[in-house]
Amino acid sequence: MELLKVKEKFQEAIELLGNAIQENNLKIVSRINAQENLAKANLKIKGNYIFEVFRPDLAYKLFNLDIRAGIVPPLRIYVFEKGDETFVEYWKPSEILNKWGAEEIGRELDETFYKIMKRLSVIERESLSL
Repeated sequence: MELLKVKEKFQEAIELLGNAIQENNLKIVSRINAQENLAKANLKIKGNYIFEVFRPDLAYKLFNLDIRAGIVPPLRIYVFEKGDETFVEYWKPSEILNKWGAEEIGRELDETFYKIMKRLSVIERESLSL
């Protein structure tokens, strides 16, 4: 897992990531805005947002390698505020996909995620293992 502390404010990070995801040919399958969803129940939290992303052609390849790997897509990119700081967290695609014999797909998506994250101004990076 990669945990990035970024210079950008929460909303700016979401906008940069949304653009970078699309520019790198990933599809945003869904967006989950926990802050907004909880506000509907009169509950308050700081910024909390998830992008669920993948590519149809890679999903097709993955399903053909092992249909049970269908549990994996879409991959998630989690953006949250803690105090006055913004963080981005995600599992490296290869960490998840290698378990299904999808090393090539994992490597390709690792490169894509790397390009996406380069759009952010990273202050600190922490790599955590599964």
